[in-house]
Amino acid sequence: MESVDDVRADDLRSDHVGSDHVDSDDVGRTAPGRPRWVALFEDRYGVGSHQRLLVSLAQPCTTFADIASRFGVTRERVRQWHAQLLPGAPSGHRRQQLCRVQRQKRKLLEEPLFRSFYQHARPHVSAGRIQLLRARDGFRTRSVRLDDRTVAILRAGQSEAGPGPVAYRLHRYRGPADFVYYHLAGSNYLFLPSHVIPPGGARFLDEPESTYRRFKNSFAALTSFSL
Repeated sequence: MESVDDVRADDLRSDHVGSDHVDSDDVGRTAPGRPRWVALFEDRYGVGSHQRLLVSLAQPCTTFADIASRFGVTRERVRQWHAQLLPGAPSGHRRQQLCRVQRQKRKLLEEPLFRSFYQHARPHVSAGRIQLLRARDGFRTRSVRLDDRTVAILRAGQSEAGPGPVAYRLHRYRGPADFVYYHLAGSNYLFLPSHVIPPGGARFLDEPESTYRRFKNSFAALTSFSL
């Protein structure tokens, strides 16, 4: 299974979604230390060009043709740089495959409901625990695996605004699921075991006495309920 955590945290900001951000410090540590080569390279291509090259080579969605155009060299020269500076790194069809997967993950994070779930879950769930489920054209947007459990991702239906606490309709997930995440209004959500929702769904009245209020804005159900 794939994790979405390898898409950088910066990509969760609206102005970064779809960008090709890579931490250049991480890339720099993989390059062999050749200070004389770096100096000669930057004399020819400009200050900082060596680091820009490393960052570009580490991005699977940046083609060798694009890099060649930026530096005014041939694609074969870029291929040689790639082999020299990042030995063992994916190239060719494998690099193209990684690019497709990366774009699918970025597309998933652009989907509002999934993005909401991920942003709410990450403070409570360590990296790598959320695993994506494959779909025919990418990844599923309405369910993930969290450890060995399936989490359904739904939007609660909100009743018309009126006096008193807000009421929501919690629809039952049609497929198998251990937990259900319901997005409420604004930045609020519920995360609860699926078995506490009756087959016909339930009504959540957002007030302290509500049966489901203890599941609001918390992932505590992950550890407090045995399935």
